[in-house]
Amino acid sequence: MAGTAEVVKSEVHKRAAEIISSSIRWSAAAGAVPLPVLDLVALGTVQAKMISDLSQAYGRPVSAEAARGVVSVLLGTLLPAGVTGAFLGSGFKLVPVMGTVLGMVSMAALGAAASYAIGKVFVRHFEKGGSLESFSAEAVKDELEAEFTRAKDKQSAAVA
Repeated sequence: MAGTAEVVKSEVHKRAAEIISSSIRWSAAAGAVPLPVLDLVALGTVQAKMISDLSQAYGRPVSAEAARGVVSVLLGTLLPAGVTGAFLGSGFKLVPVMGTVLGMVSMAALGAAASYAIGKVFVRHFEKGGSLESFSAEAVKDELEAEFTRAKDKQSAAVA
């Protein structure tokens, strides 16, 4: 019996990793949208879908609206950790050519890092038996910022 539970847990964990990985790629693509503000909307949509998909994978389905609300709160939590750069990156796109390129690159990187962090935090929350209703952004603030920093550091190391 314990073996079956471990197999199920392993399959759920594998599915969660696939959801996060896909969301990271889509977040980078959303960040590369050349239009300011539209990139932020696209990124929020990708992250809301990721939370919704993770919720479903852990047997805790949630509405898309609830997931969008959580994304808004989490991005607000990440602002001091560097997501302010997302707004700058999006704003850079207003400057023709070089600004657009710089904005696209920075937004792609920041979006991917934020999605990684949010995904990892939610997986741990769901694996502890949590639900979207019991989720507290304040309770995971330090963990979220640490995951975000870890993701940015991985990106920096990969580029170097």
